[in-house]
Formats: sequence, structure tokens, C-alpha cells
Amino acid sequence: MFAKKTLVALAALVAAAGAAHAQSSLKVYGLMDLGVGSFEGAHEKGASSRTTEVRSGAMTTSFIGFAGVEDLGGGLKAEFTLESFLAADSGQTLNNNAGYFWGRASNIALSGDFGKVALGQYDNPLFTSGYTYNPFGSSMTFSPTMRHFNYLGQTNIAGSPSGMGVGFDTGWVNSVTYESPNFSGLSFVGQVALKEAPGSSNKNSYTAAVSYNAGPLSATLTYVKGGVTIIPSTTAYTANEKLWNLGASYDFGFLKAFGQYTSIKDTTAAELKDKIFQLGVSVPVTEKAAVLASFGQLKNTTAADVVTKNEVFSLGYDYNLSKRTDVYGVFSNVRQTGLVSGQSIAVGLRHNF
Repeated sequence: MFAKKTLVALAALVAAAGAAHAQSSLKVYGLMDLGVGSFEGAHEKGASSRTTEVRSGAMTTSFIGFAGVEDLGGGLKAEFTLESFLAADSGQTLNNNAGYFWGRASNIALSGDFGKVALGQYDNPLFTSGYTYNPFGSSMTFSPTMRHFNYLGQTNIAGSPSGMGVGFDTGWVNSVTYESPNFSGLSFVGQVALKEAPGSSNKNSYTAAVSYNAGPLSATLTYVKGGVTIIPSTTAYTANEKLWNLGASYDFGFLKAFGQYTSIKDTTAAELKDKIFQLGVSVPVTEKAAVLASFGQLKNTTAADVVTKNEVFSLGYDYNLSKRTDVYGVFSNVRQTGLVSGQSIAVGLRHNF
């Protein structure tokens, strides 16, 4: 009898453990992107910035992440995400604009039939639109859009005009984000990043985006009102600006076409204005390979009507070795008003895990 009761209790314990496992999950994941190439930006005559280097994240910034989901019942789920950027060529971490380790994501959320509400650092909808509607995705090296948005304050990227683009990060810290369910192809995202500091010079930042995805057509309209946010020991956002962005793509089967237009207006005394556009295509040449091409221009106008243009053209070839691993080769040309154009070429290997 005792043995029978023990077996019944053990079976119940195993069943409970199995149910708990089914209701929650934890995963470790990430991406490693490493390549070698020769990189040069637009430059003064006789002052080339060309370097030959092993570079991490030329196509996609390397990162490692941890995420978990718990089924709370009734369609309600609790989620968390922690992600950190990596410089895989040297083993260094890459902090976000606020200077912190979990620079790609750090948030907790509740999701259900109502959509999803997340607290913490979460991708900004402009970043999502930026990498969705160009063939080079989130590449900070080769995507014209990413270079012109000038994410992470990367004015040190050769050929990137100083003081142009957006004044905020790819993900917003101290934010509250709402993502709606999909209504026959339509969805909405709203986000606010709190200033978390007193004073009239500090302001909240807001974003709203509406998207349509049905069949071969995809499009997103995004609005951002950026403020200045101070958190302990650092300035997370330095943007007093208003921004509109429209991104769209259409898959014709034999090629996928991309287009983007962005208008940025600085609302401070500087009164800088940026007009950014990008056109691109991804052409499948085999089941595993595609040719990528993209051209983009940033036109900056100052309060004194001084105009500077920065243009990027990238041509690439991407070959999938498997569902998780691909190799790529890219040529890129950057030119800017008053400077000599620069050319970069690189090959690399990218692996998702």
C-alpha cells in the first residue's frame, strides 16, 4: 500500500512539474556577426580615414539575450527580456546611449488579447520601421537609413554628418510601451519615455506608430516628439525634435521593393531640418541567395539655410548556408557635400543561436 501511494504521489509530482514546464519557458539566444573589410568614409582631399579591420556587426550588431514567458492562464502571459550588444571581434560589450550594459533591451511585460504592455527599455517604433523597410536591415555600416538616422550618437562613423539625424537611441529606457493586437492587418504602437528629472529643460519623449501588413504589402507611419531625459550620471536623450517617418515594402515575388521617407525638425534655436529618403530592392537569385541594393540621401538645412547632403549607396550579396547561418559580401559608397567620396568593401559570416 505504501509503495502504491508513493508511486501515485511521484506520478502527480512529475505531472505537476511537466505542467509547470509547459506553462513557462526560458531561452538564451543571440547573434554573432563578424567580417573583414576595408572601410572608408567621405573625407577631405588627402585625408582618407580608410582602415582595414575585423569588424563585429557590420550587417547586424552582435548581441546576447535572455527571455522568459509564463502562462498565467486565461490568455494572460508575463514576459521579460534582457539583451546586451557585443563587440564580438574584441569581446567587449557595447552599452546603450545611457551607458548601460543591457543596452539592447531590458523590460518586463504583460500580454494577452488586449495586446502587450511593457515597462523598461524597449525598441522604439522608428528603429523598427527603419530596419524593416530597407534591404540591409539594421546595419549601422551599410544601411543608408541606419547611417542617416545616426543611431547611438555615432558621429564617429566616417562620413556621418555631425549634428544630423535623430537625438535618441534605438531602444527607449524608462519607457512604457503598448502594442495593440492585429486588426485585419492593422496594428498600433504607442510609447512614452519619462524624463525622470525636474526642470523645464527636461521633457518626456513620445512615439506613435500605425502599421498595415497584409499579403505582399507592408507599411508603417511613425510620429516622434523627442525631449531631453536625464538619468543618473548620463543624458539618455538629447533630442528636442519632431519627426515623421513613412516606410513601405511590396513583395513582387521576383523582387522585394523598399521605400522610406523621414522628416526631422529640431525645435530648439538651432532649427536644424533633415529630409531623409531611401529606396532599395532585394532580389532572390536562388532559393538561398539574394542581391541587395539600396540608395539613401540625407539633406540637412540649418537656420542660416546652409544645405549639406550625405548619400549612401550599398550593393550586397547574401547567401544562406542554413536557416541560422549566412555569409555576405557588400560594397558601399558614401559621398557628402564638399568632401571626397569614400568606398568600403567587406565580407562576413552571421550566425543566429
